[in-house]
Amino acid sequence: MNALAKDARSEGRLSLNPDLLPAVLAHPLHPTPLLVSSGGTSSRCAGNGLWTLDLKRHYRELRYHEASSLVTIGTGLTMAELLEGLRSHQRALPIGLSGVPGSGFLLTGGMGPLSRLQGLAMDHIQRIEGVWGNGVAFNVHRDDVIGDERAARYWRALLGAAPFLAVVTGLDLRTRPIKPLAVLQERITVDALPNWIRSAEQWPPSASLQWSWGDHVEVYAVECVPDGGTPDLLPALAGEAAEICADQLSLPVFGRLTSDQKPSPFHCEVLGRLGSSWGEQAESVVDRLREQMMRRPHPSCRISAQQLGGATGTVAAASTSFIHRDAVWKPWITAAWTPGDLPGRKHALEWMDCVSHALMALNPGVHLAQLHDHLPCHDQELKDAFGSWLPSLQQLKVELDPDQRLCRL
Repeated sequence: MNALAKDARSEGRLSLNPDLLPAVLAHPLHPTPLLVSSGGTSSRCAGNGLWTLDLKRHYRELRYHEASSLVTIGTGLTMAELLEGLRSHQRALPIGLSGVPGSGFLLTGGMGPLSRLQGLAMDHIQRIEGVWGNGVAFNVHRDDVIGDERAARYWRALLGAAPFLAVVTGLDLRTRPIKPLAVLQERITVDALPNWIRSAEQWPPSASLQWSWGDHVEVYAVECVPDGGTPDLLPALAGEAAEICADQLSLPVFGRLTSDQKPSPFHCEVLGRLGSSWGEQAESVVDRLREQMMRRPHPSCRISAQQLGGATGTVAAASTSFIHRDAVWKPWITAAWTPGDLPGRKHALEWMDCVSHALMALNPGVHLAQLHDHLPCHDQELKDAFGSWLPSLQQLKVELDPDQRLCRL
């Protein structure tokens, strides 16, 4: 579990089977919101004085359907467990930079090194099963919403805004053949970063750039190896420095080159922004970020980014609650502090806000991979994440979770 959530003084953890879950949600809950835990990265899967619903015991199904190449899963699985379960079938789907996240990764978007080629993980969802905040169970298939305006609104809301409306317990997902990957991971100077960013914006969708900035700047480029072939881009860029990995779970740990120091325990909040290409403005953006990095209040404060575009932009913006389909970059900010250091927490969150403002001109959108309903920035993040779709989501909230049992929208 995320260190901040693990250290929270929560009321306790609930492990409810499919028979009990609707009944519990249908009756008054105190206190609210009910938080949900399925993986290990969310800072908001536990909170002071709140209950956590733990999905990891009762919702662990993994069943691969050979004829359709779909996989049925329970949402108590992590992304690593999902890919490990598919390995024997030589199938996978695009995950993020870590296998630790749970189903929240899928339901809030799902971005990773293969997104430019294979699309968001969310776009692989074919069926969603769960319980609305009002205790009513649902089971909706993508094909069921065709011609049904009400069902289509529910489907769109679940794809990107599910944590505000429902507890999702099961999913059907499209899978893809496992592909080997070429990866280049190395330190660069800050001055070299704009050139990397501009260069990556010209890369084919088979390749993507990720970078992370702590004590040092790390670039992390990944290219999908074509069937029966060899990667073209990374060997040309890096020669023998490019490493071939069997699959996504074999990739090296992202961010490990950003510091020479042994990491010490810390708490953190993460804010992800979304926006267009940086192009000729890359130098000015990096200069603004350099100023902020010189002021970072804790050694574990970082600024990172991953590249989007390609297949992530081929889905209509109005078909899901992830409306930022034109996004080319997702920069994210990690605000860190020493556990128990309340002034340090305050300074770290203020620093996160300053970095966010420095990025905002080119990155006006927000990706709600982390929920911040306990922070002052939450209302603005909702507007930046959902735009003109937000009022419709709020209407659905009134209908489907009228007593605000789940995260505030």
